[in-house]
Amino acid sequence: MNQDSIFGTIFQNYSLFFPNVIIFISAQVLFYSTQKSDLDPFAKSSVMLMAIIASIYEMWLATKIALLYTVSSLNNIKHKAPLGAANNDTGKHGALPGWYLPTLISLTLIFVVIGLLLCYKWLAKKEDTEMKRLTYIALAAIVAVYAGTTLLNTMKMYWGRMRPYEMNHHWSNFTAWYHINGENGHKSFPSGHAQEVWISIILPLFVSPKQAKKRRNLFIATAVFSFIVVLSRLRIGAHFLSDVTVGSFISIFVVYVMSRIVNEKLMGNNQLDD
Repeated sequence: MNQDSIFGTIFQNYSLFFPNVIIFISAQVLFYSTQKSDLDPFAKSSVMLMAIIASIYEMWLATKIALLYTVSSLNNIKHKAPLGAANNDTGKHGALPGWYLPTLISLTLIFVVIGLLLCYKWLAKKEDTEMKRLTYIALAAIVAVYAGTTLLNTMKMYWGRMRPYEMNHHWSNFTAWYHINGENGHKSFPSGHAQEVWISIILPLFVSPKQAKKRRNLFIATAVFSFIVVLSRLRIGAHFLSDVTVGSFISIFVVYVMSRIVNEKLMGNNQLDD
């Protein structure tokens, strides 16, 4: 365990974007599928407006989280505290520097514009059959993100497990992963970083089943990145092995269920058999 670990700090600060990216992509799929639909003008414009608002919000939220972690690390350097020390459970932070808000707004706008342009290039000329498939995938992905997050946060709140860096000298405050301590402000179990990064393995479903190699490569890339993040949480002392294992399992299970519902393989070139 090393709270000064640069490896652990980098992935702690900048690996929590996948749920936001998934919702952003899903919102854009719904935007373009609605645009091509036969809905009446009011309903169509309402859905498209909501999709744009959701896309902007998700990029703002992802940027905000990364910047708050960055501010925390800079404050740690300033006060000669461990680089990776963070208020993981309270969500509290000190006074924000003057550059925070302009940077948040600027980066959010940049990410939104880049995201919209990429989605336009990807979705604008999709055939109706593929757009229909993507609409089901988008809805499944949204459910996966919120189901995983809800389950995670509920368990965190009631398990009340202390983190490795909170252990006293004799580790007398250690509790096993299966021991429910009740709501006490400690939220080590399960790992939020593990759960949020492993939800990324649903992204291959957005790739056409006809592009089997691309779908497989994306699955491998997201799985490898997720595993690296899990290792970083152990290295920095934010979690026990059981924390990251269960956090990972939550997302893997949710994605598996959703892939069965939409009847597609995460790495396959055709749909699952009925």
